[in-house]
Amino acid sequence: MTNLRKDIQFGFRMLLKSRGLAAIAIFALALGIGANTAIFSVVNTVLLRALPYPQPDQLVWFWESQPGLEQGPFSAADFLDYQAQNQSFQQVATVRRLSFNLTGQGAAERIPGMVATPNVFSLLGVHPILGRDFVPEEGAFGSPRRALLTYGFWQSHFAGDRTVVGRPLTLDNQPVQIIGVLPANFRYGGTDVQLWVNPVNVVPEVFTTFPDWERNIRNNRETHYLSIIGRLKPGIALSQAQSDVNNIVARLHQQYPVTTGHKVQLIPLRELSAGPVRQTLVVLLAVVGLVLLIACANVANLLLARAVARREEIAIRTALGAGRLRIVRQLLTESMLLSLVGGALGLALAWALVRLLVAASPQQLPRVQEITLDLRVLLFTLGVSLLTGLLFGLAPAIAATRHSLGHFLKEAGRGGAQGLAHNRLRGALVVAEVAFSLVLLVGAGLLGRSFVRMLEVNPGFRPDHMVTMWMNFTSANYAPKGRSTQFLDQLLPRVAALPGVEGVAISNDLPLEGDDTTTGLSDVEGRPPYARGQHPLVGVHAVNPGYFQAMGIPLLRGREFVASDSTNSNPVLVINQKLAESLWPGQDPLGKHCNVMGDKPSEVVGVVGNVLHNGLGESVSIESYHPFPQNPWSYIGLAVRTHGDPGAVYGAVRSLVAQIDPELPVHDMRPMEQVMAETVASRRLTLWLVGAFAALALVLASVGIYGVMSYAVTERLHEIGVRVALGAQRRDVLRLVVGHGMRLAAIGLLLGSIVAFFAARAMTTLLFGIRPSDPPTYIGIAMVLALAALAACYIPARRATAVDPMVALRYE
Repeated sequence: MTNLRKDIQFGFRMLLKSRGLAAIAIFALALGIGANTAIFSVVNTVLLRALPYPQPDQLVWFWESQPGLEQGPFSAADFLDYQAQNQSFQQVATVRRLSFNLTGQGAAERIPGMVATPNVFSLLGVHPILGRDFVPEEGAFGSPRRALLTYGFWQSHFAGDRTVVGRPLTLDNQPVQIIGVLPANFRYGGTDVQLWVNPVNVVPEVFTTFPDWERNIRNNRETHYLSIIGRLKPGIALSQAQSDVNNIVARLHQQYPVTTGHKVQLIPLRELSAGPVRQTLVVLLAVVGLVLLIACANVANLLLARAVARREEIAIRTALGAGRLRIVRQLLTESMLLSLVGGALGLALAWALVRLLVAASPQQLPRVQEITLDLRVLLFTLGVSLLTGLLFGLAPAIAATRHSLGHFLKEAGRGGAQGLAHNRLRGALVVAEVAFSLVLLVGAGLLGRSFVRMLEVNPGFRPDHMVTMWMNFTSANYAPKGRSTQFLDQLLPRVAALPGVEGVAISNDLPLEGDDTTTGLSDVEGRPPYARGQHPLVGVHAVNPGYFQAMGIPLLRGREFVASDSTNSNPVLVINQKLAESLWPGQDPLGKHCNVMGDKPSEVVGVVGNVLHNGLGESVSIESYHPFPQNPWSYIGLAVRTHGDPGAVYGAVRSLVAQIDPELPVHDMRPMEQVMAETVASRRLTLWLVGAFAALALVLASVGIYGVMSYAVTERLHEIGVRVALGAQRRDVLRLVVGHGMRLAAIGLLLGSIVAFFAARAMTTLLFGIRPSDPPTYIGIAMVLALAALAACYIPARRATAVDPMVALRYE
């Protein structure tokens, strides 16, 4: 222990004597360790930390798949069967995202919420901090409406008033009694969820036309809109539960042929949010790991140069009886001090990076508000710091002590003139830096080219000069069929008459916004009937006359909708090009009929271009468009094309809506170009992070090459002086120094290209429109890195050409 304390004290003194070297090493290590700590804090929260519920490993999410839909919701009838027939779950609950029009508390606003069966909170193990939970009776049809407030909603709308329990809320023009407040750390269904309501409104609008809701909901297995969550019984494995559910599915197939082709997959609840970002986080962790390795290689090169300068000291200590192990331990202690100080600064850097990330709150990153530097992250930082100190300190320590005492004294007498053989380790480190940098730069290049390809995709409509907003006709005022159509008949002409407005479009699913509503296609003219469970799923869009012109969607054949396409006329529809080619290849689809969400087939009156409804990176799906009066929805998106100020349009539309119905909120106002940007937000974030780390790697590699070549020039002053004295020209010296550095860089580029080729395959799902082996990316990145290496070699080489032979010969 005494020797360790002395080693630490001596190590501090030695680092203080070499302040410049210590500062550079600590700075490089702080960058590498800080980046690793920041990314690991995200990985820790999203992938490693348990969900904030009791026994979170028992929580399971249900996914249903059916032909044409890989992951989808369930029908209410299916949920009731899974709940009643399973043998593996303590409880099974259903939830559904649903927003509400909140009135009676100032201006009308749209509140995002969740509807759930009463057992959902007992299943999750969550208890209100104020009031009570739902009771089973509040799950019955026609039961009084009750609401649990999230902590944030309680604070923002009631200022934390503890007397809020028992007060009424007016949601969708219906009274809802507040029964409790949920804990501050409870988040489920997204950070935007404001309140939870009992399932009186789980039944979709389609059932409100029937007098006996319960009878119809138990018989309908074609309307899917519910999510299912369950808690496993103690001792039941996920595989057992999956087998149990598979048996239920098989029974349903026999009992209800309409469910043929449907399958159910169980996944841990944590995977629900972590799954989509798992690969991205793993890639980022690998990226920052490579950055740290490059930083370690740089510091190792610095310590190798310092070890050479300390040959005389090491020789004297050896002569005085210090063993090799004792000297290695001293040198490793100095390395550990460097890494621990760098780790401390890296921890401060990581804290700042995490705060920036949480403040940005990217929607694509789950549980972002929970990201902190907890004990596991601190232990990770400590472990990385110690491992880093060992990694970059061991090789220089061994290299500095591998020779005998006689060798040390002979080298000390020579004053330090050494050949290239003594630079092999430093050369190997430079090769590693170049190789690692190429891997990172190729990854960033592939992501960059992929991102550009995605931005170049034609979405099928014109997003420029367009603003969007949403309205929901879910209040009791719009329950009578046709009331929403009457409202729009009043609103749309007034919006179209606003100054600067060029067109107005409405749809239940605007492109790139919301969910693409789908339903089964049947009764296709000229085609045999589909087998049960094999009906293709087609997108359904209820739109207004002039929709396609306003959105900039090209009309390829036929006509658009007109005002006469009303509830009293024959049902008509417009289909996209992909659906036309799918149903009637090589034929004229105009005048043909098919059945989409109707009691009788609709006539095809037009064909329009394909639109990317689900995102720029998604494939084109088959879509159908219907006149809004023939297929009214309880919510609509309003898109206004304008050449004026978008802010003025928003205010004017709000005013027009308030004149017609002051209790109808207009929400989610934003430009369509912002909507497009949000569809690629996750790719943009990944690109920026990988690009920033790759740029850092390029700088570190360039500095490393410069440092090695600069030191090589200093070591070889005597040799260079002799060469110049014997007649070597300036170009010969340049060729000598630059050639040595570029040979190292070439080896690194070759090895890095091989590693990058295999590493890029792991990024395949992150790429769009580009192959992992894209030649222009590899060639371009190799040229950039080669030029950086050339610049790093040229500066020391130019200094070498200025060597005075007489001075260089006297140097030794």
